[in-house]
Amino acid sequence: MKITACDLDKQTPAKTYTITPEGEEPVELDLCEADAAPIEELIRKVRGGQVAAPKAARKAPAPTAKRVTRSTPAKKTPAGKATAAKTAKGPKIMTMEEIEAQKQKRKQNG
Repeated sequence: MKITACDLDKQTPAKTYTITPEGEEPVELDLCEADAAPIEELIRKVRGGQVAAPKAARKAPAPTAKRVTRSTPAKKTPAGKATAAKTAKGPKIMTMEEIEAQKQKRKQNG
């Protein structure tokens, strides 16, 4: 008869989990029900197709985006106004401050 004890608190029974971080060697852990609960919850979510962000990631504020400038030079229209080159299209990246300023401007104008 083989009894496996938890590697962390020596409680029995315990299940063996093999975790392989990308680019690293696999790690085998024997964990009791209490210590394995977070891993079991992740497995349940993945099998159910409902993978949520970790609690730490949900609580942390979103990083502010850096403003990206276009590398193509501006072209002038017949009216003399500068416009961005048509080939440089892509999503505009804005900081939270810029988004909030736009909202305020729309509120005042609309």
